[in-house]
Amino acid sequence: MPACFLSSLLAFERFFIMYQQKLPLAIASILCGLGFSGSGLAADSVPPAVVKAAQPKAAVAKTSQQTEEVLVTGSYTTRSMNGATGLDMTLRETPQTVTIMTSQMIEDKGLVDMEQVLDHVPGISKVGDASEYSLMYVRGFQLDTGVQVDGLITTPANATYSGDVSQSIDPMLAERIEVLKGAAGILGGQGEPSATVNMIRKRPTRDFQASLQAAAGSWNNWRMEGDVSGALNDSGSVRGRFLGAYSDGDSYIDRYSREKKVLYGILEADVSEQTLLSLVIDNTEVNASGVYNWSSNPAFYTDGSLIDHDVSFSTGQKWAYRNIKQWSIAPEVKHDFGNGWIVRSAYRYSNATQDVSNASFGNYIDKETGSYVGGWNTPNSLYSDRESDTDSVNLMVNGDFSFLERNHDLVFGYSYSRNEFDLGFDYAAVDPLNFYTNTTPAAPDYSNAFNSSFTRETGTQSGVFGTVRFSIADPLKLMLGGRVSDWSYKSVDLLNGGDAVYVSKDNVVTPYAGIVYDVNEFLSLYTSYTGIFKPVSQYGADGNILEPTEGTNTEAGIKMAFFDNDLNISAAVYRANKDNVAQWADLGQLPNGNWIYESIDGIKTDGYEIEIAGSLSEQWNISGGFTYNKAEDKDGNVRDTYIPGKMFKITNTYRFVGAWEGLTLGGSARWQSDSYYESSIAADVSATGERINVRQDQPAYWLVDVMARYNLNEAFSVSLNIDNLFDEFYNRSMWGYADFGEPRSVTVSGKYRF
Repeated sequence: MPACFLSSLLAFERFFIMYQQKLPLAIASILCGLGFSGSGLAADSVPPAVVKAAQPKAAVAKTSQQTEEVLVTGSYTTRSMNGATGLDMTLRETPQTVTIMTSQMIEDKGLVDMEQVLDHVPGISKVGDASEYSLMYVRGFQLDTGVQVDGLITTPANATYSGDVSQSIDPMLAERIEVLKGAAGILGGQGEPSATVNMIRKRPTRDFQASLQAAAGSWNNWRMEGDVSGALNDSGSVRGRFLGAYSDGDSYIDRYSREKKVLYGILEADVSEQTLLSLVIDNTEVNASGVYNWSSNPAFYTDGSLIDHDVSFSTGQKWAYRNIKQWSIAPEVKHDFGNGWIVRSAYRYSNATQDVSNASFGNYIDKETGSYVGGWNTPNSLYSDRESDTDSVNLMVNGDFSFLERNHDLVFGYSYSRNEFDLGFDYAAVDPLNFYTNTTPAAPDYSNAFNSSFTRETGTQSGVFGTVRFSIADPLKLMLGGRVSDWSYKSVDLLNGGDAVYVSKDNVVTPYAGIVYDVNEFLSLYTSYTGIFKPVSQYGADGNILEPTEGTNTEAGIKMAFFDNDLNISAAVYRANKDNVAQWADLGQLPNGNWIYESIDGIKTDGYEIEIAGSLSEQWNISGGFTYNKAEDKDGNVRDTYIPGKMFKITNTYRFVGAWEGLTLGGSARWQSDSYYESSIAADVSATGERINVRQDQPAYWLVDVMARYNLNEAFSVSLNIDNLFDEFYNRSMWGYADFGEPRSVTVSGKYRF
C-alpha cells in the first residue's frame, strides 16, 4: 500500500483520539465535503449516543445470550459479526475486510433488491444486462456463491445459476448485510476469493412496533411495505414479526416491466430460561416481462463500428418473460449453557422455480440492412424451466476456555448442504428482428421445439470446521482454524439417457490463520491466510469435468475503531493465487453439446482497499471506500479488463437538530475507472469477409445520488430520492453488448410508524 495511505490513516487515528469526546466544527466542515452540511451542525457535537436495544429474552436474563446488545436501525455499522470464522468478533477483531450494509442505509437509499445493495458496496462491480442477468465481481473474481441467510447456504452446491436465488431475496428483510471480502473457506467451504454475502434477517422485538410505507417513482414504479412486530403473550416469551411487500412498475428499458411479492414471518419462543426456538417462513414471487437474452443487445455493426444506441434499447419482446417463485422454511434452536458456552443448530429448506422465455436474434447488426447476424443458430427462442431444492444444516458450538492462565475462544461445528437442480431447455424458431424497421416478431411456438434437453444436477457439500482464538498476550490474538470438506456433483440427462456424470472430492482441507495485534485501544494490525477450493462444472477436451480450482488468499492491514466501535476505518492489501482455473478453450463443443474448456494455472490478483463506516457524530452517518484491483495471468498479462480496476463509493446522511430538526439530508457518489473489452468478429459474419478485431471502451464515470427526509411528526415521515442526479450515460455490460445503466430517476415515499 502506498505510504500516503498509511500516513493518512495514522492521521485519522490521531484526529479521532483527540476528539473522541468533541468533534470540532472546523474539521467536520472539511469532512462535510463528502455530503451535505448545514446550520444544524453544532460545534459541540458529541460522540454518537449509540442506539442499542437488549435482545428479546431468549435465555436466562443474566446470561450473555440475553444481555448481548445489538445495533438497531440508525447506524451504518455493526458491533459484532461472525461470518469469517464463526467467532463473535468486532470488525476490528476480524482479520479480513468486512463491509456492513445496515437496514438504515438500505432505507436511506431506497434500495429494493439485492443487486442494488451490492452495487453500493466498495469494490463490487456489476457486469451484465440491466434487466435480469447480471454478475457481480469482487477483487477480480465473480461473486458466485449467492447470498447466505443467517449463515445458511441458499445457493446450489454446484454453484450453477447462483444469481437466480439472490434476485429473489428482498433487502427489506435484512437487519444488516455482511460482506466478507476474500475467501471464507472455514464456514463456506467452496468458493472464489471474492466475497461472501450473509444477510442477517430482522427478528421480533419484545415491544410492539409497526410501520407502513408507500413509494412511487419514475416509469410508473410503486411499492408498498408493511412491518409489524411484538410479543404474542403477556410475558413476552413468545414473539413474532411479519413483513410484506408488493411492487410493480415499468422501466426505462423498452417493453420491460417487473412485479414482486414478498411475505416473511418469524416466530421466537423462550422454551426455557436458556433455550430459544425460532421458525422462519418466507415466500417471494418475481414476474418480469420484456426480458432479453444477455447476448442479444449487440454493440457492434458487422463492419466493426460501434452502434449509437439509446439508453432504452432492448431486443426484449412483450411475450418474453422470467418468472421466479421461491419459498423457504428455517427452524433454529439456540441453547446457552450459562457457563460461556452456546450451541446453535439451524436448518433451512428452500424451493425455487423459474420459467424463462426469451429470444436470441444475433450478436451483430448489418449496417446496410439492419439484420441481426451471428450467434449460435440465430434467430431462435429459448424456453427454460428450472427447479431447485436446497437443504442446509449448520451446527455450531462456541465458548471460551482457560489455558496457561489465559482465556481463549473456540468454535467448532458441522455444516451440510444438498441441492437438486432440474434444468430443462427447449429451442424454437422465431421470426427475425430488424434494427431499422423495429419489427415485432410473433411469440414462438414451442410445440415445434428442437435441441431440447432436461438434466438433473445434484450437488452436496459437508464438512467439519473449527477455529481457536488464542490470547497470546493482552494485545496479541492468534487465530488458527480449518475445515475438512467432502464434495460431490452428479449430472443426469433425464431426456436422452446415457451415463451419469459423477465427480467427488473427499477430505479437502481448507486452512485458516490470522493474527491481530492491538497497537492501542483504537488501532490494530492484522494479517490472515486462507485456502481456496472451488469445484467446477466445465468440461475439458477429453470429455471429463476439469479439476477443482485451488489456491491461497492472503491479506494484511490496519483497522481502527472509535466511539465504542460505532466508527470503523480499515485499510488492507491482499493477494489471491489460483490454479486449475477453467477458461474457454475456443475448441468448439463436445458431442454432448457441452463447450470445451481448459485449466490454466498462475492466475493472480493484487489490490488494496480503504473503507470507513459508522457515525462521525450523533447525527452524521457515513459509509464508503476506495478499492484497487489488478488481475494477471502467469505471463503478467492483465485479465478481465471489462472489470474496472479502481472504484470509489461513499454514502452519508446528516440529521439536523435545532431549527432544522426533523430534516435529514444525504448524498452518495460512486466512481469507477475506465474499462474495456476486446474481441473479434468472425470472417463468416463480418462485412469484409475477414476477421475484424473490435474494442469496446467505457470511460471512467461518476454516479451521484441525493436524498432528503422530513419527519412531519414522531410517526410520519416523507422522503425524496434522486438517483443518477446528473443523468450519466454508461454501459454496464462490457462483453461486446449494449446494456445501459439506469438514467436519472426520482422516488417519493411516505412512512408511518405506529
